[in-house]
Amino acid sequence: MKAINLLSLLGARKDLSLTNFSKYVAQFGMNQKIRISEIDDLKSLVEEMKKHTDQFTTFHNFYVGFMINRIGKEFDLLRIGEKSVVNIELKRESNEEKVLRQLVQNQYYLKFLDKAVYNFTYISSTKKLYYLTELYQLQEVEMPFLIERLQEQTLIHIDDLDDVFDPTNYLVSPFHSPESFMQDKYFLSAQQSTYKREILNLVPTDKTSFIVIEGGPGTGKSLLTYDIAKELIKRNKNVLIFNCGRLNKGHEKLINDYQWPIEPISNFNKAKQVTYDFSQYDLIIFDEAQRLYKNKFFKLVELITDLKIKCIFSLDPDQVLTTFELNNNIPKLIYEHLKPVKYELTTIIRHNIEISSFINNLFDLARTSDIQKYTNVSIQYFSSRKSARNYLQYMRDEGWKIIDYTRSRYIDQPDNDHSIKGYRRDISGQEYDYVVAVIDKLFYYKDNRRLVAKEEGKRPYYQPTKMLYQNVNLTRKKLHLVIVHNTEVLDKVLKILHV
Repeated sequence: MKAINLLSLLGARKDLSLTNFSKYVAQFGMNQKIRISEIDDLKSLVEEMKKHTDQFTTFHNFYVGFMINRIGKEFDLLRIGEKSVVNIELKRESNEEKVLRQLVQNQYYLKFLDKAVYNFTYISSTKKLYYLTELYQLQEVEMPFLIERLQEQTLIHIDDLDDVFDPTNYLVSPFHSPESFMQDKYFLSAQQSTYKREILNLVPTDKTSFIVIEGGPGTGKSLLTYDIAKELIKRNKNVLIFNCGRLNKGHEKLINDYQWPIEPISNFNKAKQVTYDFSQYDLIIFDEAQRLYKNKFFKLVELITDLKIKCIFSLDPDQVLTTFELNNNIPKLIYEHLKPVKYELTTIIRHNIEISSFINNLFDLARTSDIQKYTNVSIQYFSSRKSARNYLQYMRDEGWKIIDYTRSRYIDQPDNDHSIKGYRRDISGQEYDYVVAVIDKLFYYKDNRRLVAKEEGKRPYYQPTKMLYQNVNLTRKKLHLVIVHNTEVLDKVLKILHV
């Protein structure tokens, strides 16, 4: 998005036809369907400002209706200077509670710019101006206070505002950033918010309400699931979370530091004499439900079917590691036996869009993408395993996360976190900024242009293709592929990267 002069915007709306006005604002990256009411509110603000200043530059360099990519958070008016940012929200009518809540949210989003932030709301029906103080209190102020904040700014040129706002600053994982999660330093997308409201408001029946939250990597499935749990815990409801994979460090922190009711599904085992009175709970969650054992699934369903509680299965059908899990097909059993209410997350919000696009294309060459330059994806090719192992050791020492898809195939690590056991521990929601993944001669493309792995000897218990897919999807910022003695795959990757 590009900045516009407010006097220019209002003049264009007055003099141009709707068609030409839409064309005019489009060049600034603005929503071409600006409502008349929004223009009227802006006109009221400008008229009030002009009563106190005739300085032309006061109305210059505003971003109108800017929305943060993948987040859906919108600001009515933004103006960015060297040392400060001014935000003005426009309302026809509102109450102070709503105004305060919105400005506090805006403060959270804007603080990542590392500048002084001044948040205002202008109510056009009353011509009142409100300001968010440093103590997060709402204060009614006079127009000269806003004008002074604007006139003291030294304006800067920004080619594209989208480059300034990094969506990863606002996308929180309850496992990667448990402190931020517990401090509510995150916001749900529009789709997540809608699903949360509907799930919490499901009408109680005479038996358990079965719910499925389904989503692929980066859709915010875990955040939504745990946010619902946190909301009910705040309401003094009894919640129990079964994690159906291995607990990661984020789980352990939530358990130890915040006393969250998270249990590994392995505890649901008669031999360990762990028993649960499910009737005392208002919500039971099965996270990573696709990894449930079939016998445990049927036993759990038998125990909770006739209870008046909510039961959420949070899952991704594609996130399975083993032949055993693949054959169990727990998602299919859930849908066929329980007829749950399904909420499918479809928008990728957590991951780097560029990396997600590359991953989709890597595993299916038939997938297309508009991205022409993959600045966050890099590769190295080696003809021998020994060279690859030395290079991976170097990358690990440089701070990259190395995740192998087999037990000690390429790199040995002191904590053994590359191995199958460690891998199982890591994949349950854990993410990393910088990830290295290995593709060797085991992988090839089938006639349908999909990436698969050869079977070495008997059918492997762990599925290399599935594991590679999960490895690369742990990436938050940068992905580095190490390709070993596989010129066919190297050729395809180079084409994906438009080299």
